[in-house]
Amino acid sequence: MKLRVAAAVLAVGMTSASLSAQSIGLVGANVDINHYQFTNKSKGARQALQGSFELGLGSSVATQLDVGYYKFDQVGGSGRSATLHGIYKFGYGGAVGGFWGTEDGGGIDRNFYGLEAAYDFSAIRLEGYFSRGRVQGTNATLLGGKISSDVGSGPLSLNASVDFMDNKTGANMTRMAIGADYGLGSGVNLYGEVGTGNARVANFSNNDAFVGVGLRFDLGDRPGTTFGRRALLDRLPGL
Repeated sequence: MKLRVAAAVLAVGMTSASLSAQSIGLVGANVDINHYQFTNKSKGARQALQGSFELGLGSSVATQLDVGYYKFDQVGGSGRSATLHGIYKFGYGGAVGGFWGTEDGGGIDRNFYGLEAAYDFSAIRLEGYFSRGRVQGTNATLLGGKISSDVGSGPLSLNASVDFMDNKTGANMTRMAIGADYGLGSGVNLYGEVGTGNARVANFSNNDAFVGVGLRFDLGDRPGTTFGRRALLDRLPGL
């Protein structure tokens, strides 16, 4: 995998956008470290160090870069991912975007692309995406959505998400999870997630529960980024 390709695309995008942008600067960013594992320990676990960085290219245009490094307990080895987003923001808390990414590790080696959208209703935030890419040599569709909401005016927020993958060869995967995010102050957040993953191949089906915990550091004028991460490795609880 050539992570330098993503960096080159980002540089080109920034250069061309600067011709018309009134201001360029860091809008938001986050860095987090997390541990996920199946409740059945024999199914494996993974640890990850991830970062997302969003640059504003004017009042309504931005670009976001996600990078990740993963370590797998069961299969051994490591993985990497990089995703570049192009974002257009419109009034009343909405945003649409397109993305391109690349990832490898844990038997996965693919490039992917897709579309995404998010809308902030003040009390509730919705986000969804659709992507295409090759998995194990076959074109696969990956799509999903997430809903999140603050609990009162305190530092606690709750969320729920679902992701679905179909590689058109009789194999598919569904991931469903609920989670909580607690702000510790100064941009530091502790979060956790519990969920289930169901994989089907031909007439065989396997369902496993998983848990995850992480520590995230939000940076920038507006903490966090517009969109979440899109790599398949970000959605695997363990390998």
